[in-house]
Amino acid sequence: MLAACPALAAGCRAPVWARSGHAQAALSLYHDDRAALLDFDLDERLTMADGGTVSLQWAGLDTPPATPVLVVLHTICGSGHSLRRFIGEMRRRLGCVVVACNRRGHADLTLTAPRINTMGFVADLNEQLEAIVERRPHSPLYAAGISAGSGLLVRYLGEESGSSRFVAAVAVCPAYDIPDGLRHAHPRYDTYMTKKMIRFFLEQNHEVLSRVDGFGDCARARTMVEFHERLYPLAGFDSLEAYEEASDPMRVAPRVETPVLVLNAEDDPVCSAKNVYRHLPAMQQLPRVLIALARYGGHCGFFEGHRASSSWSDRAVAEFLRSQGAAE
Repeated sequence: MLAACPALAAGCRAPVWARSGHAQAALSLYHDDRAALLDFDLDERLTMADGGTVSLQWAGLDTPPATPVLVVLHTICGSGHSLRRFIGEMRRRLGCVVVACNRRGHADLTLTAPRINTMGFVADLNEQLEAIVERRPHSPLYAAGISAGSGLLVRYLGEESGSSRFVAAVAVCPAYDIPDGLRHAHPRYDTYMTKKMIRFFLEQNHEVLSRVDGFGDCARARTMVEFHERLYPLAGFDSLEAYEEASDPMRVAPRVETPVLVLNAEDDPVCSAKNVYRHLPAMQQLPRVLIALARYGGHCGFFEGHRASSSWSDRAVAEFLRSQGAAE
């Protein structure tokens, strides 16, 4: 694997001035904001059984029928649009079809059912995958989960185990478990992200969610941990225990059979490297999971080179997926 993925052997070579999680976070925002807008080939909307709405944003539909498809699962408040830099890089490096699976209330989707989950629902993802296979029946499927999207990815892989639709997958900067994975976030990032989640999930969906039990408690959360501990009624569960049992990736991670590359950074201010070490003994028991822990990279940054203009994680992801057959 290391021979097929030289980026993993080399590590992230961040310039001296970008060797901190804060610098990498700023670089991530800078490069993502400057990325050219993607003109998706198709924005496909799907209605779930409870009336909820999700979508698929496709890029590369004009490729041959057997071209591999990379399924991208976005960040906690993100979408296919916010990951346009990453999607463009994967198209350029692999030549594959890329489809972003947007969760309820993300992208430009109206929340059409009173049910949200920051990590998404595996049942929704299964419906999205059904639609992907229906449109591309001859294409092998691969997956990349970014931040919170990696939680949904691992949850799916564990639940489906040997029946997973994915040939291989990558999890970039996971927090590992709910909600303990966010307990070690840097206080300033924790405060910022909590306020952002309240605005994104609650305030903009006030009309749909405000009558659900627990809305007020969740809106008064002061940390990401508090937000997730109070989220369960809005996610459709009777208790925190039931919510975690149905949503926590680490509850089912031991059942993962799909080859998975996990990327983390020692200086990640959001998903602390403490999570890596806490779960490392269990993860090392999984023969098809490879964890790469970079010294520098922040949260979903990993920018390197003299000007910190290229992403080490993009290279690592592309090399790993290519080694698993994902290139055109």
